[in-house]
Amino acid sequence: MMLIFAALLSIPDDVLEAAECDGITGMSAFWKIKLPLILPSIGIISVLTFVGNFNAFDLIYTIQGALAGPNFSTDILGTFMYRTFFGFQLQLGDPYMGSTIASAMFGIILVGVCIYLFAIQTRLRRYQF
Repeated sequence: MMLIFAALLSIPDDVLEAAECDGITGMSAFWKIKLPLILPSIGIISVLTFVGNFNAFDLIYTIQGALAGPNFSTDILGTFMYRTFFGFQLQLGDPYMGSTIASAMFGIILVGVCIYLFAIQTRLRRYQF
C-alpha cells in the first residue's frame, strides 16, 4: 500500500490540474488519469507479491514444522516439496517427485511473470512517446 501511495504522490499536479480544467472530476479522474499513470507500479508490486507468496516456506516450517498444520491445512508447495523430497517421519523421500514439484513451482512463477510481461508491458510500450 505504501508503494501505491508513493506512486499516487508522484503524479504531477500539472496533469491533474489540466484534467480539472477539461472537466474531469471524481472517479473519472481516477480511472482515466491516475490509474493509467500508476499501472506500472501496480504491475511490479503484483509480480513481487506473487513471487513472494511462494517464499513463505520459512514462516510455515518454523511455526508448524514439516506437517504444516492439522491435516496439512497450512501446506503450500514449498512445504509439500520439502516433505516429499526429504521424507518425513516414517516416509521415505522421493527426489524425483520433489524435483517435479519444484519444477511445477518454477513453471507457475514463470507463467505468472510472463503474463505480466506480455500483457501489461506490451500495453505500456504502446502508449509511450
